Amino acid sequence: MASWRDEILRDFSPGGCKLTIVGDPDKLFEEVLLGQELNRRGYEIVYFSDPIVFRYEYEKEYRSAWDAGKPLNLIVVVLEGEKEIDNLPYDLLKRARTLRYSLARIFPTLSYPILQKIDIALLDTLYVKKKMLPLNPVGDTATIDIILKLAYGLEPELIDTNEDMLRELVRIHYQHLSLDEFSAARFASVIKKKPQLEKWPIDILLRDSNTFYEFLQERWPLYLAHKQNNELLDSITIEWTLKIPGPKILNFAENALRPFIDNLFTEGMLKPVAIEAPEAFLGSWEQCGIVVRKEELAHSRITKLFHHIESHIPNETFDYRQWQDFAWHWAELSMLVETQGTSKEMQDLSQIRAPINKQFEEWLTRSFKLLINLSPAKPIMVHHVHRMLERQFEESEAVSSALIVIDGLSISQWISIRQHFETHKTPLKFRESALFAWVPTLTTISRQAIFAGKSPLNFPNRVETTAQEEMLWKQSWEDTTQSKALHVYYKKEIEKINRQEFSDNLDAMREPLVAGFVINIVDEIMHNNILGIHDMQNSLRTWLEQGYLEWLLDELIKRRYSVWITSDHGNIECEGKGRLSGEGILAIERGERVRIYTSQNLREAAAQRLGFSREWQPIGLPNNYYPLLATGTSAFLNEGEKAISHGSICLEEVLVPLIKVERN
Repeated sequence: MASWRDEILRDFSPGGCKLTIVGDPDKLFEEVLLGQELNRRGYEIVYFSDPIVFRYEYEKEYRSAWDAGKPLNLIVVVLEGEKEIDNLPYDLLKRARTLRYSLARIFPTLSYPILQKIDIALLDTLYVKKKMLPLNPVGDTATIDIILKLAYGLEPELIDTNEDMLRELVRIHYQHLSLDEFSAARFASVIKKKPQLEKWPIDILLRDSNTFYEFLQERWPLYLAHKQNNELLDSITIEWTLKIPGPKILNFAENALRPFIDNLFTEGMLKPVAIEAPEAFLGSWEQCGIVVRKEELAHSRITKLFHHIESHIPNETFDYRQWQDFAWHWAELSMLVETQGTSKEMQDLSQIRAPINKQFEEWLTRSFKLLINLSPAKPIMVHHVHRMLERQFEESEAVSSALIVIDGLSISQWISIRQHFETHKTPLKFRESALFAWVPTLTTISRQAIFAGKSPLNFPNRVETTAQEEMLWKQSWEDTTQSKALHVYYKKEIEKINRQEFSDNLDAMREPLVAGFVINIVDEIMHNNILGIHDMQNSLRTWLEQGYLEWLLDELIKRRYSVWITSDHGNIECEGKGRLSGEGILAIERGERVRIYTSQNLREAAAQRLGFSREWQPIGLPNNYYPLLATGTSAFLNEGEKAISHGSICLEEVLVPLIKVERN
């Protein structure tokens, strides 16, 4: 099938130009499938941002390869306009061809400022329908209407009933359509003109998926109550306090809506509720959202998640967003089985884990270089979090921010934390997403990348220790804000500090403040664990019962901090397949899941002796830093010896949570 990528790929035949400079103001080269195809054709992609970092990587990775006679085709991408290309080093401009691409070139009759706002994932849908686009240029409003109809599948003028409105909103959020600001405003303006839909708070329901699912969650028990009482959906006035405004009674039973609702409960966006006389719904489609017996809830959820995972086994077409989504379902299944599963369910989990992680390892090996070059506009990798906090400060210089890095926290363990808060009815809500950690998934690499806001290549002398982490954090803010108004703070192992002392420290800090905190308890539980992943989950919950994390979040939020939680890497239960002895100082890192060598020859020799290992290309890493990874759930331990560890590239180690904490 024809694709917009073809209009770019025709300029990049296999074995083509050695050096190409690309002007890419619309970030088309960040699209993963385009990047993968260019890689397949023999092209490497590197972004020009920081001139010093670029020059270092260019000389180290590419210039030296050409000088050695190696066949290598390089694309240097500049994200801004022609002026920025002219600022590139003269030696590059002299030896390179220069090409420019933009959305205006691909869709010449549509308004360019409007096109620039849409998600790149929608370009395929729009391009497939290119024959339906106008032959002559059209203005902003006409372009928005075309995008609404052809890219999002929305025709607001045809939405006339509550059922229509509910169906379209569910589809928008379930399919992650995420309307751009112009399309959302246009859609809302049309809906607001319809008196029959005036109760819908369309602006807030369009803008945020979490808010929309809260809206549905509040109204699900009302729908069940009405159906139990055999009352028409619009025939009764209910006294019921709702946090989110809008119609109180929704017709979830509408035929086109039912499959979506069932999936929302299966995938965890909606949660089953307890009602009186649940047996009245036995055999009905609504049973997916009803707690029949509390003791059976976990196993029912496990069964549904197994079915969901088995029908969504990742394949080679998965991109990073699909892996991010998949990681949450996989993590919830893992958490439930690890804490409440039967021995049969534990065995089933282990069996399905192997092909999933094999697929993920192969995908990450192909795609990691593309990931680290993606724009940090929306955080994708852990070091992008710094840029997100910078933007917050740029938009509101009076707001203080707190970044809490829980060392070693996997997504499944975050789900345990969230469930703890839900069980204790803590007045907090969480906006959840996932990030990719740096590889190797070590604290010295990935956590320091978070606080530095840069790749490990930028702190080459500090990758063996975190002793300079505070300096990296403070220096990064000095470099980026150039502002004396912002105060910077850093503290690790904050869970070991007296609460009153910590509270007094917060009160004494000058604002606005950006604070970086490290909680080490999860990493300590992990490395001290000898009884397996089930015991680790129990130890985490024991710590949560002490109330420290709840107290910390409450202290920060009541002081009006913008609060974020993330992690530097996850963890996995692994089993020894053999260890190397007598290497002395040959390996500078000798972990259970990764070993680091100072030369490629040393690593190759070790890899030949350890057949279960994988050599990892040192992408974004300093000179003389060559990782050797344990594959699958294997470990560099004595045969049969077990541990919970990290360092390699299993899904559970690489995908970590990013959580925005708010008061409910």
